Amino acid sequence: MNRAAKYLYVIGGCALAAEREPIRSIERIHVEKASDGVKISSETCGELAVPRRSPSCFLTENRSKILIAGGCTGPNQHTDSIELFLVENEGGKSKLLEETMKIGASCSAFDVESSSTQKPIFGGFEASNCLDDVQIVDTATWKCRKLGKKLPKIKNSTVVEVADGEFLMFGGWEDEQRTTKAIRRITFNENFTDYTVDFAGFLPYPVEGHSCVRIGSSVLLIGGFDGCFVIDTIIKYDLETRKMEILPTKLYNKRENHVSAVLSDKYLVVAGGWNSRQSLNDVEVFEISDGLKLTKCNVAGTLQTARNRPTGMPI
Repeated sequence: MNRAAKYLYVIGGCALAAEREPIRSIERIHVEKASDGVKISSETCGELAVPRRSPSCFLTENRSKILIAGGCTGPNQHTDSIELFLVENEGGKSKLLEETMKIGASCSAFDVESSSTQKPIFGGFEASNCLDDVQIVDTATWKCRKLGKKLPKIKNSTVVEVADGEFLMFGGWEDEQRTTKAIRRITFNENFTDYTVDFAGFLPYPVEGHSCVRIGSSVLLIGGFDGCFVIDTIIKYDLETRKMEILPTKLYNKRENHVSAVLSDKYLVVAGGWNSRQSLNDVEVFEISDGLKLTKCNVAGTLQTARNRPTGMPI
């Protein structure tokens, strides 16, 4: 849940609005200290078997492989396919598995580093409908199953695993009606065959299409869309006290549908996304100091490809 990462892998996405021109390539970002400040590098490191926007992804097999499930392959076209990318196979193509999801979903919520072999995928979007389903991928067998219990219809939210089988869900587009500021606590039984949902509070404002990173006992909710506008603000949520604050530091650029991660235990990296007009290829870096203070690094970085709604994987 809190491992030091060297790279942020940026997987898929699309080049245009409305799910158009899905992207096949995978690239990775690295940040390192340089004599004159901070250096950002990005390189293409692999290729998807199926180009896809907003798939659900998980680290598996001792962080040596990335499981990539679902996503959209074009406007209103969703895939239930699952593929496996070998991290060490630089420049290689991921392998398409025989197993499939029960529902081909994009824009679902998931924790890329959830600790169990049972990997929950919450809600999402299929064709023209938001989903109220929870799917479980078993990384021991690659089999997927759908649970009987329903969530509210939800997409564009984020989740963080806070304990074994226990997740917090932040925001999202709810019941196909509104951007929500709700926080939900979702707790699974031991076998991941059932779960409970409890209300756990409200965010300072409604948000969807944001990204989140966990740093110690805090979660940062970064950017997103508040129901009216793409935003540049960052919320800090304390897992122990449940207190929240909007940090004084903002993103350089307003963005949603982006990715973020902490690299080298020192740098918050935010990359790609959508600014309400176009897909973004820029990379923002903030240095993290004591008390979770964020300081902007005066450095310009770019992705190899502008990406709207990719999936991020810190490794």
